[in-house]
Amino acid sequence: MSDPKQPKTIKLLGYVKIYGEIEAVTGLHIGGTADAIDKGGIDSPVIKNPITNEPYIPGSSLRGRMRSLLEKKNGKPLTEMTKGIWMEIYEDDKKEDAEDGNKKKAKDSEVCRVFGNAHTGLPSILIVRDALYTEETKNNGYIESDLPVTEAKMEIAVDRITAQALPRTIERVPSGARFDFSMVYRVQQDENHPNPTDTLEKDLKNILEALKDIEEFDGLGGNTARGHGQVKFHLKPLQVTVLEPKQQSSEILGENPDAKGFYDLKKMATKGAKVAGEFGPAPSKAPTT
Repeated sequence: MSDPKQPKTIKLLGYVKIYGEIEAVTGLHIGGTADAIDKGGIDSPVIKNPITNEPYIPGSSLRGRMRSLLEKKNGKPLTEMTKGIWMEIYEDDKKEDAEDGNKKKAKDSEVCRVFGNAHTGLPSILIVRDALYTEETKNNGYIESDLPVTEAKMEIAVDRITAQALPRTIERVPSGARFDFSMVYRVQQDENHPNPTDTLEKDLKNILEALKDIEEFDGLGGNTARGHGQVKFHLKPLQVTVLEPKQQSSEILGENPDAKGFYDLKKMATKGAKVAGEFGPAPSKAPTT
């Protein structure tokens, strides 16, 4: 176990960029804050850029849905409640915890290894950026002067006893809108990732499978059980930048791109081994501190 008083050494080996477009197959609702001077009649507005008034998909929303699905898929137990939310809590690497060999460490979790763990201070190695409207979406009339860039969907809740109708209006991004999205996986060697090329293939598989699960079985944003938030991911080639031993960049292609050069998510999810191979053999040991 490393001495907590010793400085930490991190060696950055490179980056893997996963990017492309998110298409709203059905109306997409990611809730924002209601504005006092906003247009009337909307009970639940979508989040928008306050300067451009354009809807966007926060990186935190995409990242949170990915992590949630991976944790559920792996059957992670929720052992402690924090601020009203049940969470999986890991022990940190303090000396008093090290005596119990059965206590799980966050760094040993496939999910925490990628997304980090705030409870133990384990940092994330995946950057998920906000997804903004594509230029094509803007040029297709979604963004034109003062024309609306969203739709208002009326829904009715019915009281089971009195049959009274309780209408509500939800703002959505219309189907067909597209957003540019990107995420960057940092390939780094440190005490929590002593052999990063050993775990790179598995991490990429988990990341891409989480996107596939969102696309096929789940969705983004709120009210997915009522038809909102079905999306499709269109991927560009994975961009691999290797910093060590010599800086170089390459692209990892999928199979059978469509007319616009996008690749199928399922096919791309099998390319983890090829990406790992770009970084060469796994290092024999972690850097010394």
